[in-house]
Amino acid sequence: MSLSPQDHRRAKLMTFLDVTKGPGLEVGPLHSPIVTKDMADVCYVDVFSQDQLRANYANDPAVSLADIPEIDFVLSGPEGVRRLPEVVGTAAPFAWMIASHVVEHVPDLIAWLAEIAEILDDGGRLLLAVPDRRFTFDILRPVTTVGQMLQAHDLGETKPSVRAVFDLTRNAVRVSADDAWRGEVPDRDERIHDLAAAVSEAQRVRDGIYVDSHVWIFTPSLFVEQVAELGRLGLSDFVVEKIVPTTLNDLEFYAVLRRLPRGLTGDELVSARAEGITEITDDDPARERIDAEIEKLESAIRAGVQRTEELEEELAQVRASERWRLGGLVASPAAALKRLLTR
Repeated sequence: MSLSPQDHRRAKLMTFLDVTKGPGLEVGPLHSPIVTKDMADVCYVDVFSQDQLRANYANDPAVSLADIPEIDFVLSGPEGVRRLPEVVGTAAPFAWMIASHVVEHVPDLIAWLAEIAEILDDGGRLLLAVPDRRFTFDILRPVTTVGQMLQAHDLGETKPSVRAVFDLTRNAVRVSADDAWRGEVPDRDERIHDLAAAVSEAQRVRDGIYVDSHVWIFTPSLFVEQVAELGRLGLSDFVVEKIVPTTLNDLEFYAVLRRLPRGLTGDELVSARAEGITEITDDDPARERIDAEIEKLESAIRAGVQRTEELEEELAQVRASERWRLGGLVASPAAALKRLLTR
């Protein structure tokens, strides 16, 4: 029996991380956790409780309310969203963490990584599934920078900024990953929202409302470069251990970050950071698509050549037959070939 898309994705992710070694934490599982309770020693953390999540998604047909698991650690409290180390308490440290389509939403990326580093063992792994802007509704948005991360951290931002919400609302488009891989990028006049809508959403942020948004816009190469830059600035305790670029017709890439050991000296820290991946080159979507089309054509050509050889062999057998020599049913080579080709 073939795997469902969800099970196929889960199996793929599990090749990047060994969840059987020590306790782990999954961020925001909603109704389809990557690691289930029967697979590993895992806890779930979310901004909201199970009951609140079910209420939030009550009218969303894409979410199976019954499959939303019990949330072990709830981040929201009477005074707002609490820090992750405060919420998990003595359950930490964890050997690993998983966050699927979360990192792009966090208002202060530097603080978020620091909180995760605080609750991970030395050498602990953080597996991230990250949307690639080139194949999502972010395709027209400007990429984000380390400078913007520094600004968000300096301001102590706890909700998506006016910049993030305005840019998303103003530039979001409808596009499928398949179309984007074919190079079919929507024009700016195909944007979903007009200027007035973007201004309105930005004003909601100014009014203190939490407006969910993609705050950070990545490609695999930008993600690797920016995590490495945060490390050089002394603002991250992680190195990129593995990066799995976006595959053809998909819209997400995967990264495994490793928590550096605590208490390293300056030279030891420099050496440890040098062991991480600090630079890659993004695959060219057009090149990937062309290569796939070339492979299909070459396969068709190989099949055609094989069929031609089979026809030539059959024709040779007909010519050598007694009926050919006696002028029986086969009147000419052309007629024989026509008969073979029309089978």
